[in-house]
Amino acid sequence: MLIGTFLFYFILFVFIFSSSKLRNRFKSKGLLIIFVIPAILGLIMAFLTVLKVYFIYKLLALLFAAVTFYLTYLEWGGRGRKK
Repeated sequence: MLIGTFLFYFILFVFIFSSSKLRNRFKSKGLLIIFVIPAILGLIMAFLTVLKVYFIYKLLALLFAAVTFYLTYLEWGGRGRKK
């Protein structure tokens, strides 16, 4: 059951991250975008399934983490590139 849940979310995220818009934006990191990030997100979603978290709360948790990561990158990413 857990492997099936992981595979479902992994395939779902592979379809989302394999869109041509994202592939063109991150050409040098194509393999990372298409396989590694969906695998990590699939593991997180499968872990949240074990904890019996409802689907909408899983999506909200992922959205919150993504927004936090993006805002952190905007705040600290420019400083790292300037050095």
